[in-house]
Amino acid sequence: MCISEGAAGGEEVPMGSLGCFSLYVGLAALLTAGGCLVSLQLWRRPFRTLRREVMRFSEDLFQMADLQKDLYHRICRDLNGIEERVLDLAVPSSDGPLPLERRHQVLTLARRGVDLDEISRRLNMPRGEAELIVRLRKYVETRQPPEHASGAPKRQAGAPS
Repeated sequence: MCISEGAAGGEEVPMGSLGCFSLYVGLAALLTAGGCLVSLQLWRRPFRTLRREVMRFSEDLFQMADLQKDLYHRICRDLNGIEERVLDLAVPSSDGPLPLERRHQVLTLARRGVDLDEISRRLNMPRGEAELIVRLRKYVETRQPPEHASGAPKRQAGAPS
């Protein structure tokens, strides 16, 4: 039997079965809502922890990527410096460089995008010689005959037309 306090505050008045049922339903709803909030908080806690760990991991990855990028740029800069130093040391001597050194110098400069006039000026050699070295290298790599300056392949002397 459900009992409620009366309006006067001191006497107890029995409630009807409908009132008692609604009290139980309200109490059950309140407990269910509280339980849901507690379980929601319990479910959120691991997700918050997981989110923090993912954010920390992400920051670590970004730091590692930045370090690798800096290292890559430093290595490239060092290699360019070494290549420049090699080219400086390979300046033609008075008795002339060895043919392999000269070819290597021409091909290195050509790979770096230096035009033939600049290569011939830097290495103190005829432009035609530098052009021949570059074209022969292209021929060896592609196995296609080099084109003549006009764009057509040169004909061999004595070959029928």
